[in-house]
Amino acid sequence: METPRESDGSGRTAESSDLTRRRFVVAAGAAVAAVGIGAGTADAATGSAVKATGTAKAATAATGVVNGSDAGKAPKGKWLAGDTHVHDDHSSDGSGPRQTSHQTLPGNLPVGDQIGQGESAGLDFMPLTDHRTYDQVWDPQWKSSKLLLLPGEEANGSPHAIVLGNVDVIVDGANPPGSASFRHVQQSVWDAHAQGAVWSQAHPDDGEYTRADGPNDNASVQGANLVEVLNVASDPDVEVEYAENRWNAGFRFGVAAASDCHFRELWDVDSPGEPTTHVYVADRSVLGILDGFRSGRTTLSQSTAGPFVTIEADVDGDGVFEAMGGDEVVVADRKLSKKATLRVKVKDGKGTSVLVYAAPGRSAGPFATFRPQRANETFEIPLVLKGTDHGWYRVEVRSPGSASGSEADPNLPDQLRAATSPIFVSVGAPADPRPEIALPAADTTDDQATLITGDLGTFTGFSDVAVVGGVTHVVAELHEKQASKVVYRRLNAKGRLTKSVTVSGRSATARFPRVVATGDDVWVVWQDEQGKEQPHRPVVLLAHSADGGDSFKAPDKISKGKGRAINPALALIEDKHPLVAWSDNSQGAFDVYAQIIGVDKAAVNLSTAGKATSPGVPADARSPRYPASLFPVIAVQDGKHAVISWQDDRYDPDPLWTGHTPPAGQPASGGTDPDNWQVLASVRKAQNRTWGNPVQVSKVTDRADRHPGLTVDADGTFVAIWQSGALQSSGANLALRAARSTDGGTTWTAFEQVAPAPDAMSQLAKLAVDPDGTVRAVWYDSRSADWRWKIFTATLDPKTGWTPATQVSHQGNNTWPALHQGVVVFTSDRGATRTQRDATQQVFLTKLV
Repeated sequence: METPRESDGSGRTAESSDLTRRRFVVAAGAAVAAVGIGAGTADAATGSAVKATGTAKAATAATGVVNGSDAGKAPKGKWLAGDTHVHDDHSSDGSGPRQTSHQTLPGNLPVGDQIGQGESAGLDFMPLTDHRTYDQVWDPQWKSSKLLLLPGEEANGSPHAIVLGNVDVIVDGANPPGSASFRHVQQSVWDAHAQGAVWSQAHPDDGEYTRADGPNDNASVQGANLVEVLNVASDPDVEVEYAENRWNAGFRFGVAAASDCHFRELWDVDSPGEPTTHVYVADRSVLGILDGFRSGRTTLSQSTAGPFVTIEADVDGDGVFEAMGGDEVVVADRKLSKKATLRVKVKDGKGTSVLVYAAPGRSAGPFATFRPQRANETFEIPLVLKGTDHGWYRVEVRSPGSASGSEADPNLPDQLRAATSPIFVSVGAPADPRPEIALPAADTTDDQATLITGDLGTFTGFSDVAVVGGVTHVVAELHEKQASKVVYRRLNAKGRLTKSVTVSGRSATARFPRVVATGDDVWVVWQDEQGKEQPHRPVVLLAHSADGGDSFKAPDKISKGKGRAINPALALIEDKHPLVAWSDNSQGAFDVYAQIIGVDKAAVNLSTAGKATSPGVPADARSPRYPASLFPVIAVQDGKHAVISWQDDRYDPDPLWTGHTPPAGQPASGGTDPDNWQVLASVRKAQNRTWGNPVQVSKVTDRADRHPGLTVDADGTFVAIWQSGALQSSGANLALRAARSTDGGTTWTAFEQVAPAPDAMSQLAKLAVDPDGTVRAVWYDSRSADWRWKIFTATLDPKTGWTPATQVSHQGNNTWPALHQGVVVFTSDRGATRTQRDATQQVFLTKLV
C-alpha cells in the first residue's frame, strides 16, 4: 500500500504516514566560516528538567551550559525509546479504509490496537497525535500499563505541528487581514507552552521548506522545541537540510523521528517506533520526557533495534564529558583546552558509515567519518573552535538499502538510519534566532501586575484565586525536577506575600488545583496520579487548612472510581462544606460527578441522564459512542443553591470522532470537526437537596461551545460564559458567548456575544462578581498589536449587556486566567529572556477594582 497524503481541509496536503523518528541537531550561529572540529565547552544537561533562565551565563572559567544542571558534571539519567507522532481512527483519515475511501468506509485502527502495537514494539512512551483534536485522550481505550502515554495532537491546518503534553486541543485560528502568514502558527507555539507542552514541527519539508525555494514564512516561527528530521512519509534528507538551515540562523531545537503511523496494513514497515525517538531523562515520567524534549536531548534510530548513536563533549579537557546532544554550551573565548574532545558512541552500527558534522553542516561535508567494524564502538575527536561565535556538532549514521522515507531519493547510496541532536557551542552568549521575518516588538507597558509564584526557567501555571476579608489565597501548579506540585501562597491585606506552601506533599503528579476560603478555613482540591502513570489513573484529593493557609492537613481522597478522575472544581455550601465536582470515566464515558463533603455520603453522577453510550461493533473502530462531559465549573447562590456547568458532546452525531462515517451506501457527509460541543448544567435546589437532570445552556447545533465559566449575582441571576467556535478545526477564530438564568439555572436565555473581535481568538473565559456586585469576565485574547496573548476583561450591565473589552495585561504572553472579587491571576512568560529554550511561565496577579 502506498502512503497516501491527508487533506487538512485548508486546500493543502500533508503526509499522512510519517513513519520514522529521527534525532537532529540545530545549527547555531552567526556567519559560519569553516568551523573545524571545534566546539565550546558544554555543560551537559543531566536529563533533568531544563533549568535555563533564558540568560546565557557567560562562562566564568572556560565554559557554561545554558540548558542543563550540575555544571561541569557528566549527565545522569537514562534513555527512553518511543514515538512522537502516531495516529488512530480519531483522525478522520486515521486508518487505511477511511483514507483511501474519502471517509466513507468504517475505520480499522482503534486507540487500543495502536497502543497495543506500541507496547509490543517495546516502546517506553507514545502519544496519539490525531489531527486537530484531543478527543482520543477522552477515549476509554486510552490507557496502558506497559508504556507511558503522552497527551498530544497533530495541531494546526498549515503547517502541521506535533504538540505533546497539552491539556486540551490547540485551537488554530485565522490571521487578521494584512498580518504575516505565520502569525497563527506563532500563537499556537505560545499557547502550547502556556499549557506546559512541547511544540514540534511536523514534516517541515511539507510546511516550512522546499529544496527549490528554501524556507518559507513559517520557518520564521520561534520557540519550536523539536523538528522532525526522519519521517518516513516524506524526504528525511530535505528535512535535515531545513534543520541545518535553521541552526545556522541561530535557532535552537532538538530533533525528532516520527512513524506518523496511520495504517495497520503497514505495521511491518511503519509501526509505532519505526523510526524511534530516544530521549534522555532524569526520571521515567511524563514530565521527565517533556523536559528531555525541551532540552533537545534526543537521538533517532530507524527502529528500536538501532543503530543507536550519541554525541558528547568534554570542552574543558578535564576528562568529564559534561555536554551531550541537545545541550547549549557557552564559552568565554575560542581558546579551548588542547584536550577538549568530542566523543561519539555507536551501538549496532557495524556496516554503517558514521558521519560527524559541524556548522554549516552538509554543505561543508563531514569533518570526520568512521566505519564501525564491531557492533558497539566509541570514537573520540579533538575539539577545536574556529571561525564563528555560534557553532554546532552532530552525528548521522547511514547505510545502503531501502529509502529512509517514501519521498527520499531511492538512488542515494547511503540512507539515513540514525541521527543525534547537535551540541551547540557559543562564545560569550547563546545564539539568538535570526528569522527572515521578525516578530513584532514586545509590548513593554507596565501593567502593574504582581509576581505571585514561579521561578525563572520553570513552569508555574493553571492558577486559581479566592479573596476573603481582604486576604488573597492563590494556588498554582509548579513543575520542578520532573515533579508537578500544588503550591499555595497568601497575599495579606497589606500586600505581603507569605512563603509558598506545597499542599500536595511529596507527590510528583499533582495538577490543576482550585481553592476556596472562608475565615481561617482554606480548602484546596486537585487531581493526582500519586506517582503512578502506567496506567494513568488520577484521583481527586482535597486538603484543608484551619489556620488561614499556614499549614494543610493530609488530603482526603474524594473520587472512588477506578478510572481517571480529572479537572476538579470547588465551591462552598453554607460556608463550611466543600462542594467538589470533577470528570470521571470509571463507567466508560467521562461523566461529571459532584459531592458535598460532610453532607453527601457518596458522589452523584450529574451527566449520565439522557446520555447514550455504546461499545460499538468490532467491524468499525469508529462506531463506539462515549460522549464526554468535561471541565465542570460551579456557582452557589446564598450558600445553598448550586449549579454545575460543563461541556458535553452528546448531541453530536458521532461524539469524539472527526469526520462523520455515513450510512452504508451514502456519500460522506463531512460530519463535525470538531464535535458539536454544547454547554450543559445541573441544578441542586436548596429545598430538596437533589441534583436535577442536565439542561442545555448553549443550544446551537452549528458551533463547538466549550470551556464554560459560571457565576451568580446578588439578585440570584446565574450567568454562564463559554468559548464558541465554528465546526471547523483550523482557520476559524473563537468568540465568547454568554447566557443568563433567572430561575436558578433551570432555563437559560439565548446567547449574547461578549466583546466580539472577529479577527481575534478569545479563549477560556472566567466569571466572578466584583465587590460592588458587578458580574465580570476575564479571558485571554490574540487581538494585541504584538501578537502575544493578553488578558482582557468586560463587565455585564443587566440592562444594556456586556461592555467592550478592556486590556488588562501587556507584557509577554498572558493566559489561563482565574478571577474572584475583582482580582485576576494568570500565567505569563514575561520573565523569559529568550524567545527559544526558556521554559519560564509564572503566575501574576492584578487587581481590577
